Amino acid sequence: MGVTPSPNWWRWLGVSLALIVADQATKAAILAALGPGEQIVVTGFFSLVLAYNTGAAFSFLADAGGWQRWFFAGIAIAASIFLLWMLRRGGSKVLCLGVTLILGGALGNLWDRITIGRVTDFLLFHYAGW
Repeated sequence: MGVTPSPNWWRWLGVSLALIVADQATKAAILAALGPGEQIVVTGFFSLVLAYNTGAAFSFLADAGGWQRWFFAGIAIAASIFLLWMLRRGGSKVLCLGVTLILGGALGNLWDRITIGRVTDFLLFHYAGW
């Protein structure tokens, strides 16, 4: 038996779109303010640091030679399709918001990966050298 789609699931896409716009705007602001590796200390545990990541989380496969760009783009596309499917199924507002936020982040990073070949990162949380 199939699941009946949530009637207004597409409205959540506006939140994802707003997140993508905010993501790209903040990245543009950081690119204008900092050079690679430059740091602005905000608190004792948080800094803004311009970094580029050609790999995945924590720079996994960053030095793999270039193939990872399209590999991770493919994963982002597949994940986004799955997230759209989840959103269409519906659920609680908290679930839909969570899925929407993940979708916006995935698509923002996908845009970076396709257009410049790497993801622009700038949030550094640290504690006692970690």
